Order: sequence, then C-alpha cells, then structure tokens
Amino acid sequence: MQRSSASPTFISAAVCLVFAATTLPVAESVDQANGRMVPTTSVFQPGENVPYELQATLINAVPGDVIELRAGNYEFESELNIVCDNLTIRGAGRDKTVLSFRGQVAGSSGIVATGNAFVIENLAVEDTVGNAIKVLGAKDVTFRNVRVEWTAGPKSTNGAYGIYPVECQNVLIQDCVSIGASDAGIYVGQSQDVIVRGCYARHNVAGIEIENTLRADVFDNTTVDNTGGILVFDLPGLTLTNGGHVRVFRNRVVGNNHENFAPKGTMVADVPSGSGVMLMATDHVEIFDNEITNHQTSNVIVVSFLITERKINDEEYDSFPEAFSIHDNRISGGGWKPVGRIGTLLSPLMGGQLPDILFDGLRKPEVVNDGEPPGYIRDNGEAKFANVNIGDLSPANVVSGKYRIDRDLKPYGAELTPVKSVKLRPHSVPSPNGNPAVAVYRAAPEKLSGWGLLDRSSSQWLPAAGVISYELNTALFSDYAVKHRYIRLPKGKQIQWQDTDVFEFPVGTVIAKTFAYPVSAVGTSQKERFIETRIQLHEPSGWYGYSYIWHDDQSDATLKLGGGVVDVAWEGKDGVDYSNRYQVPNANQCLSCHSRNGHFVPLGPTARNLNGPGPQHGIANQLEDWVASGILKGAPAQELRPVLADFDDSDSASLDHRARAWLEVNCAHCHNPAGSARTSGLDLTTTQKDPGRYGVFKSPVAAGKGSGGRRYDIVPGRPDESILMFRIESEVPGARMPNVGRNLVHGQSNLLIREWILGMSEQ
Repeated sequence: MQRSSASPTFISAAVCLVFAATTLPVAESVDQANGRMVPTTSVFQPGENVPYELQATLINAVPGDVIELRAGNYEFESELNIVCDNLTIRGAGRDKTVLSFRGQVAGSSGIVATGNAFVIENLAVEDTVGNAIKVLGAKDVTFRNVRVEWTAGPKSTNGAYGIYPVECQNVLIQDCVSIGASDAGIYVGQSQDVIVRGCYARHNVAGIEIENTLRADVFDNTTVDNTGGILVFDLPGLTLTNGGHVRVFRNRVVGNNHENFAPKGTMVADVPSGSGVMLMATDHVEIFDNEITNHQTSNVIVVSFLITERKINDEEYDSFPEAFSIHDNRISGGGWKPVGRIGTLLSPLMGGQLPDILFDGLRKPEVVNDGEPPGYIRDNGEAKFANVNIGDLSPANVVSGKYRIDRDLKPYGAELTPVKSVKLRPHSVPSPNGNPAVAVYRAAPEKLSGWGLLDRSSSQWLPAAGVISYELNTALFSDYAVKHRYIRLPKGKQIQWQDTDVFEFPVGTVIAKTFAYPVSAVGTSQKERFIETRIQLHEPSGWYGYSYIWHDDQSDATLKLGGGVVDVAWEGKDGVDYSNRYQVPNANQCLSCHSRNGHFVPLGPTARNLNGPGPQHGIANQLEDWVASGILKGAPAQELRPVLADFDDSDSASLDHRARAWLEVNCAHCHNPAGSARTSGLDLTTTQKDPGRYGVFKSPVAAGKGSGGRRYDIVPGRPDESILMFRIESEVPGARMPNVGRNLVHGQSNLLIREWILGMSEQ
C-alpha cells in the first residue's frame, strides 16, 4: 500500500470482493401470516463469498437466531460485527470450525459483539490483527468451548486479548482455550458477575486476567507456560474504577515462565516472567485450593500499583491491595531465578531467591500504623513468605539496605470473611421483534436512486430539490476521499438546536454522505468518480446507517449491508501513481463509530462544526442561513454560538484549538465517555479539560501493539514517546487509529498533532 501526501486525482476504480448476501433467510424469519419476525437458523459452509454473506446475515438477525458454521476453514479480511440481542454463533467444534483472520486488513478485532444474551461456542478464531473476540457493554454473555490462537507462536505483533468481555454483566467463560495473546489470553475487564471455569491458557503473556471487575469466580482452570498465570489487577483511569470480590480457586497454575513478549509500554509488559498468581491494587480477593508451583520469580505476588512507578491521574482510584486471603493452597518451588525489575532489585537482598509469596508492603499512609494487617495468609504447603516493605524502588535504596525484609506470618493470621461465590442469573430472552433494524434494512431501496436525493444533470449527480448541502469546519479524514454531504428534512419540519451534542433532527430525516475521487483522465468530462454513499435514516425507533456502492458506470449505487472493498488508484499532483483498498463499512460496523451508549447517532452536524461557511456560493455562515430560512430553531444569537476550529487554517485559531478540533472529529467519536472506546478511559472531545483524561501521562489499557513501545498516550514535549502519535502515524491494521475507515496516513494532520505535543509543557 502506498501513501500520498497530496490530494488525489482519480484514474480508475474496480469494485472487488463485494457480494450481495445469498443465504439470508428472509422467508424463514418472517411469519407471513402476521408479519412478525421469528427466529431462524442459518447454516454456512466455507466459501469465497461467506465473509459478506455472513456479515449481512448478522445485520439482518433477529433475537433468537442461530448461526451455524459447519466444519472447515473460513477466511476473513475484515472483522465481524454483531449488535443483535439473543444471538448464538455455533461451530462444529473448537478444532473443526476455524475462523481465520490471517489476511485481515480492516478492523481491530476478529469478532466484535455488543448485543445482550450473546453466545459463541464450539469454534476457533485464529490470527486476528488485534483482539480475537471482544464483547462490549453486554449482559448475559457466554463463551463456551471456544479456542483463540495466534498460530505462529508467541510474538509481540500478535493481538492483545483472546477472549475479551469488557463492561459486561453476567458472563460465563467455560472450557475455552487461548494461545499466543500478546497481553491476556482470557481477559475480563470492567465487568460484573463473572465465572471463568475449565479453561486452558498457554503461551500468552497473561494466561487469565481479571481487571477492574466486581465479583468474579476463576476456578478449575489450567495456566501453563505463560509469562504470568493468573492476574487480578485494578488500573487507574477506567470507567469502573475499583474492582474486587474475586475468588481464585481450584486452578492449576504451573510453570508460567515464558519470556514476556508483550509490546513495550503496555501495562502487562512489566509483569516479570515466572509470576504464578499476581494481585495488584484489588481489594477482597480470595486465593485458595490452587496448585501454584514452579515459578521462577515468585508463585504469588501481591503489590500496589505504585510499584509500576507510573503516574496516576485518577482521584477515585485505590492503588493498594487490601483484605486479600491466600490460604489452603499447594505452593512450592518458586523464586529460584527472579527476573524483571522486582527480581533485579530484591534478589541480592534475599540471597538470589525470592519467596513463594511476595508482598511489596506498600499500604495507604493512613493505615500503616493502625495495627491491622492488609490480608490473611496461612496453610500454603511449603510456601515461604516475605514482606519486603518497599518504600523506594531506587537502586541506591536497595544498596543501602533500607528495605526491611519481614518473613513473619503471624500478623496475617486473622481470618477474613470469605468472599461470596458468584451466582449467574438465567439469560433474558428478548422478543424476536426486538431488533427494529431488520425491518428498516429490508425496507431500504435496493438502489440509491430510490431515495430521490440526487438528480443527474449534464452527466453530473447534483442534490435534488429540497436537499440541503452542508460542510464542516474540520472533517474526518477518509483516505483522501472527497465528500459531499446532504440533509433532507421531512416537509415542514425543523432541526432543533443543541449546544454541544449533535442537532436534534425530526423523524424522517435522511443524512447522506457521498465519497468520491477526482477524475483527470484525458478525454472525459466527468469531474469525479463516486465510490460509496452512506445513508443515515432517522426512524421512530432511532437512527440507522448503511452504505450503497456505486456502479462502475456511475449510473446508480446498490445497497451493500455487508460492506465491501473497492480498489482505487489515482495520480497525485506530484505525478506519482497511488493505490488503496478502500474499505466500505458494513451496517453493524457503522455503529462502532456512531455509538453513544449503544445507540446510533449522527456525528458531524454539531453546532460548533457547522458554524462556518456553507458549500453554496455566497453563504458566509451556514448556521445563520439555516436560521434565516427557518429550518433551524432554538439557536442563540450568532455571537453566542460555539465554533470548532478549522484544523488546517493556522489563522483561524490557536494550535491547541486546531489540534483538539482534529482529535474530536477523527478520534472522539469513539474516545468519549459514551463511545465504543470508552473502556480505554481516554476522552478526546474538546469539552474535556482534564489533561489526564485526554491522554497526558495516561497509561494504555488495551493498546496491544498499538502502544508502539511507549508508556503513555501523550508525553508533553515528546511526540515520539506518545502512543497517540504512533497510532495516527501507523498504517498497520490493529495499530492504526482510527481502525475503521482509514488505511492511509494523513501527513498534514500528523504534523499538526506533532507540533501540538511538542508545544506542551509537562503538567
């Protein structure tokens, strides 16, 4: 793939790998007698067209549907997106039905699901560029007999997480296998009421990780030859701030001594090889009846987040572990070859060997002298214990012997109240008619011309009568495509002003955006070649989005719910030929960017981004024009209207305002407190004024290889040490941001963000 720094001129385009779904069970899923949706089972065999057919079926799914994937290998170039509730994806076995993403070029995960009562079972997901299976913000989630694997072995370029429910409730992960994750094989984050049982994890950095999660039972699992066996962590800056009430029991945690292959800068990159069970900063954790043996650094490690020496920008975060219980385990054979920073600093003080149970001794200042121990430790076989009372991790402190090694277990003999077991509730079963999107999609015209948005005149497509064209002060970069934006309101209806959010549009509104490339071929009068048109439709049940792909002869465009790929090539102003595999998103994928708490919303038409010149000649300010024409109501006086800067006009606003404007438009649609990337804790909206929240010295949470070996999202004055800079400069799937709708690098905006970070002073 080549990259262009100039505006493109179009030479040719060829649509490839775009298929209408041929297996949609439309007749079977509609009760012809009363028009009601009824659940159905769709069966797939491996085949060339399956990626788009399967995605289209997922888009048209109704609650209760089952997707059956027969035995065989399925090849995917893009992630699969699921939003329907009560959907089951079922294979023929975790070694028989294999979904391979080895050739993935789009998306950051293999499967992304947001629907409640989601079940995935009896299949394998292999070689994704990022996370294997991610379930976000869902209730009643089941992973059963699923294998996730990176088949080339442990590498830092592997995806971060294997099985990855985040911000979920009522989660069961049973009889699953994870191999090769560069962060955690089985990871549960910011969730509530979780059971992980009967699973097997090998050759991951972390075998099983429970992070910022309330109420979890982890039992009857085996973790072998990972860097760390089982991790229970709390990290700062997340939406669920402090987890706890976790039980780890009846697990076999043996020989997790694999070299740490996590990308540098990630939190898990600090985990020393040879960590059996590691507890960091989480309260009320009970570890019992486990076999924990043969770990070279230590079998059980209990530490505060302070030991990471990372900055904390979260006033509500509790960085100290308290009320932990470690009892009745079979622990032996640990600490003979400690590595990592802990091992390097502490092993000289302890004769070259660390104990089986290691406690850093860091506690809240107000409780150090209250006489109460932080936890309960007893009956762990031959395990040796030490509290190293770390106060300062500097080498000088170690050499001077200031650490006080305390091996006395007597202070930890007061038994604590056992952590309660997790009780999962039965899955809720929504009505089959609970997915109104299906009716909307099936009612959509097959051809774009059916919408009546454009008229063809003099070989050009122009807005039809009553269709409003508009522009944005700062626009989303989409691989140098030219964009034409339109709004059609229902007759006699008005737009309602909103100060910060997108305007409130009446039901029946259509917002459309056509993506095109200029044409300069000799002998043609055509000025542009249209590639796709995206439709956003406001129905009584909400907003819906989907795409139409234009025909080569430009006569019309056809609905493609499953998305597609368009090969485009153009000649730059520098005379160099460029090419790109332009990605057309599927209808469910649209929601990944257009999501606010799981509901589809338009993105561009906000007061601050519309407050500028309009596309029509002579319109100095399109908001003023809309007010004067009567289509916008409730607007304040012109001088009181917010303005988003034009990132490309250095005379229009300060460097800070222009950089924040670009980040809001290109990143904040996901990175905001209600967006699909809210779990990262990163908020890139212009209204966020806390530097820690918009990335300054913020540690990454789930960046994986997207960290670029860097420790913080933004390091003031140092763009080349900032994860944000790395991700917007990357073209690598799984690392680049945004991960949908961009393949190429936008050098112009990257220079702006680089200059912005260089100009920051350390907070």
